[in-house]
Amino acid sequence: MMTTALTSRSFVEKYYELIDNGHVDDAMELTTEDIKFKFANAAPAVGRSATRAGIDRVLDQCNKIKHDVLTFFDIPRGDGLRDVIFELRITYDLKNGKHVSIPGCAVTTVNSDGRFVEQRLYGDLTDVFAE
Repeated sequence: MMTTALTSRSFVEKYYELIDNGHVDDAMELTTEDIKFKFANAAPAVGRSATRAGIDRVLDQCNKIKHDVLTFFDIPRGDGLRDVIFELRITYDLKNGKHVSIPGCAVTTVNSDGRFVEQRLYGDLTDVFAE
């Protein structure tokens, strides 16, 4: 159960560490079965399988990826959920030989069991998908 911004931040950093190290299945265990997931202006995905497909689409472009959590806000809600909003710096070592580093922001909701219920991720991925 999460009770402080510190534990929420540790949770978020663990999630991205798992993704950065190729342990996406383990990262998906930190989401609810019916997670709502959205990359910027892409169509929303619902559920772990659809979320995994969206993440894989980005990871398929990369030899390596690194997420650094910067600014962090943890806002408790009256319904037992937490809104967790954070700024990221995402660094991509792309299969096309390019190295790209972009700023990003995530607006997420985390439940009392320490799982993402919703993730809305914002960043310009144009260079990640450029040929």
